[in-house]
Amino acid sequence: MSISFGVAGLRLPASEDRNFVTALARGLDILRCFDRPGIELTVSELARRTQLNQPTAWRLSHTLLSCGFLVHAPNGVGLKIGAPALTLGYVAIQGMSFPAIVLPYMQLLTRQTKASTTLSVWQSIEIISIQRCDGEFVAPNQPVGWRTLLTSVPSGLAVLAALPPHIRDRVAAQLQAHEPHAWPKRADRLARAAEDYAKTGYVIRNEMLDGQYAGVAVPLVVADGETVAAWGLSVGGVTTRWTEARLHETGAELNRIRGFLEPALATLRQTEVLPT
Repeated sequence: MSISFGVAGLRLPASEDRNFVTALARGLDILRCFDRPGIELTVSELARRTQLNQPTAWRLSHTLLSCGFLVHAPNGVGLKIGAPALTLGYVAIQGMSFPAIVLPYMQLLTRQTKASTTLSVWQSIEIISIQRCDGEFVAPNQPVGWRTLLTSVPSGLAVLAALPPHIRDRVAAQLQAHEPHAWPKRADRLARAAEDYAKTGYVIRNEMLDGQYAGVAVPLVVADGETVAAWGLSVGGVTTRWTEARLHETGAELNRIRGFLEPALATLRQTEVLPT
């Protein structure tokens, strides 16, 4: 399986697609470096973020300057986003919810993996599924709207692992108070998930539904002090078809997609399109 997504700061994967225009993808990577309001970057900083050599980064930046997608910063040293790029971003988010933005990536993952892809949202000590693309196997009794404890599924564990530590500790205390007798097992599961997330950026569970179901998930988290929006994006299927290697391969692809979606989530929060 190979899904070609370019993300600023990550090298573009090798592609055998003869229609793939590498120069265009690199130019888009330059634009993705401007990932927060008001940011100004020099060509050297752009080269470092995109892992391109400086002459290439300069030629791409010069082209984007000529087309208006970048402009010179007031200090005359750095570059910043120009009006055409801002217009595209504005058009993209108007009237769109976060699930609508995620859906094309979910559909692509399901086509590539033949597995079910689910988007879930964090609420208190639970994770609630809000959107799903069905693959060859659908977990029984888990329709859209299904909710479960954060420690029960990969998406919930991924969200817990990615929360700011003081918020994660608070949620863990609530989970412990909810069912004290079950907490030791859940605490161990959370500790393992946090360790895996720190190493790989994703979380795997391969013993769900009495060992019949396996899944991998990444968190989509934007935090501003005590205000946090958190979602989980997961892919899963029958354990017999999901080897450890395949789970890790899919986890890497989820990480790549996460690089697109978390900036979009932050933008929606800033424009108040997404509720807090």
